[in-house]
Amino acid sequence: MGSALEDSGVAAAASPGSWTCPTCHNVYPIDFAVCPRDSTPRTELAPQADPLIGEVLGRTYRIVRVLGEGGMARLYEAEHLRIDARVAVKVIHDDLARDHDLLARFEREARAAGRIHSEHVVRLIDVLRTQDNRPCLVTELLDGEDLQALLDRVGKLGVAQAVPIARQICWAMAAAHAVGVVHRDLKPSNVFLCKPATADGEPVVKVFDFGVAKVEDDDKLTRTDAVMGTAAYMAPEQARRAADAGALSDVYSVSAVLYHMLCGQPPYGNVPAFSRLAMVLHEEPARPRSLDPSIPDGIEAVIQHAMARDRQVRIQSALELEAQLAAFDQPQPAVEAPPPARPRTRSAVTGGNPLSVTPAGGSGGSLVTIDPVATQIVVRARLARPLAAVVAVASSLAAGAWIAALLAVLIGPASGGEPAPGGGERALSSGEHVLIGVIALVTLAGVALAHIRVLRPSWASAPAVLTHIRPAARAIVAGGLTFGALELCVQGTLAVFGAPGLGPGTRVILAGVAAAVGLTWQTFRLGDRLRRRIG
Repeated sequence: MGSALEDSGVAAAASPGSWTCPTCHNVYPIDFAVCPRDSTPRTELAPQADPLIGEVLGRTYRIVRVLGEGGMARLYEAEHLRIDARVAVKVIHDDLARDHDLLARFEREARAAGRIHSEHVVRLIDVLRTQDNRPCLVTELLDGEDLQALLDRVGKLGVAQAVPIARQICWAMAAAHAVGVVHRDLKPSNVFLCKPATADGEPVVKVFDFGVAKVEDDDKLTRTDAVMGTAAYMAPEQARRAADAGALSDVYSVSAVLYHMLCGQPPYGNVPAFSRLAMVLHEEPARPRSLDPSIPDGIEAVIQHAMARDRQVRIQSALELEAQLAAFDQPQPAVEAPPPARPRTRSAVTGGNPLSVTPAGGSGGSLVTIDPVATQIVVRARLARPLAAVVAVASSLAAGAWIAALLAVLIGPASGGEPAPGGGERALSSGEHVLIGVIALVTLAGVALAHIRVLRPSWASAPAVLTHIRPAARAIVAGGLTFGALELCVQGTLAVFGAPGLGPGTRVILAGVAAAVGLTWQTFRLGDRLRRRIG
């Protein structure tokens, strides 16, 4: 019977659990999304016109079309009814409009964006509500694409493209930090590249989406144990607790975005978010130059310095990061006639002339001086690991020698025995020499292993290597200078008074104390604390 009805084209009555195809008029079960005969979609599943299209907000903005959609809101283009202008309108989804926490975050985004006045932050124009009482933000309308879309299309950028973008992001973050706003979710998809006015111009960068921003004196929305942001670009302290995120967390994120632009992938690679979060907390990301050897040493050093796991040794502001990047963002000089040939001096920095480069396109054009800040960064980056190895070896040897000298002073008088020939101090026995040697070797090996344990996980980062080696270097300098000064005092008193004044034991102990003070001074940054207290 049903088959005859279908063949004759007569529609059967639709039951509550079925629907009728508007094309062939056949009835199908409700779980059929399309008609199996002509592929007509079920009417209620067909795309519906957006009800906000054509609506006028605040008697000023008429919604024209949908620009995009995210998990929290939909973005529209609107026209101003009284002036010839177009704007963007961000409206929270209807099903989220009753979530008080999301509404509060939406309002906080408005407050955060409203505080910041910078050409590199999307300008907030108005805050309104739709006719169904949903909040919406009216902002300037941008023409271009976000950084994530660009990276998806081209893979990665060269230094000449990436550094200017990163510098503009730094300016945006500096403006935000100046008014007490921390972005906390800086990533390529939140960085917009506006089309330049001229074909050969640079894109203007606009940072947007302050939905999880931390606003000074208004952080009630962030639970102390909450984690907010995107793991790929999140600083370690923010990965522990969002409430701990500050301006230095944004500095880390800017550098992580630059890492992605140059390497073609975010720090720690394309791994699941949970695994990446664990890596952020416990590991250093791969060296940028290990992913792309064409990245300059200095740029790598700046990235690693800004992404230091310890925020106290990180680059301390967005403006400082911008200044270091500016040293590598020099305009290409014009090619001039080649000067007369002259000898070239060599340097440990570049293998040739460390402070000059030949303009592209010229075989012997005039040389142009590189920014001295860039030269200093490159020198530190290239010398970091050799210096770390030297300091590790020297401190291990110094620790072993100091222990041997101290034991010789302590064991000699304590064990008694016959004095040395000539009436001097008692000579140590062969067994005592062996014991002192073994203890000294154990000390040397222990210090060396401690250095290896500390340096191995951070070896990929030149700034991190320098940070870890500074306490040992300070201890060597303090102990060596103290022992040398005491030795000079002994020789002076011996020459003047005929007596040494200080015994060997006193000299050894004081040298050890000086080394311990130097180690403690650097480890706990007592100099920085003293300067802050005095200043």
